[in-house]
Amino acid sequence: MTLRLDGETYPLAGNVREIFDTLLGTSAWYLKTIGLQLVAETFAVSLFRMLAESSKDAILRQVCRRILQDEARHMGFGMLSLPAVVAEASSAERREMEDFAVWALNRTLRGIFPLAAYEDMGFDRGDIEEIKHLRRERAAGGDETAFRKYFRRDLHAGLVRNLRKVGVLTPRIEPDIAALGISLAA
Repeated sequence: MTLRLDGETYPLAGNVREIFDTLLGTSAWYLKTIGLQLVAETFAVSLFRMLAESSKDAILRQVCRRILQDEARHMGFGMLSLPAVVAEASSAERREMEDFAVWALNRTLRGIFPLAAYEDMGFDRGDIEEIKHLRRERAAGGDETAFRKYFRRDLHAGLVRNLRKVGVLTPRIEPDIAALGISLAA
């Protein structure tokens, strides 16, 4: 990294850092598995699947397919290990898993803005607010809209399917999942 970036590094965005600090700080392996193999890997699988299917560059498609295979194996660990753990959990442990899944989804799906990088490049507060505004406008329309909709639909369907399969998506947290914009019919 120092060779390519001249030693420059930037801190993780707040919600990403919060996720990793929480995952590294918990001793409960099942929470780590929910956060990484269920939430993060489902996100990665959807992203690399879409990139592999939509890229016009043959090399990028091949790289994405290989990454997708690896991400699917990671996700598979959670999909194989969690159902029995969830089924055998006490009521308190089950609530903890359900609440953690909602928390991890909330942090993962919220937009990430690299504030420190913009500040280091010399942008002032007004410029940064304008950039944020332009990013929101662009996300709402333009050429990327179809790509974003397809990705969101694939991601949400995968999240709902996987959360249900392992037993974490329960009627108690369905309103929280729906409030994140995830269709439960997915």
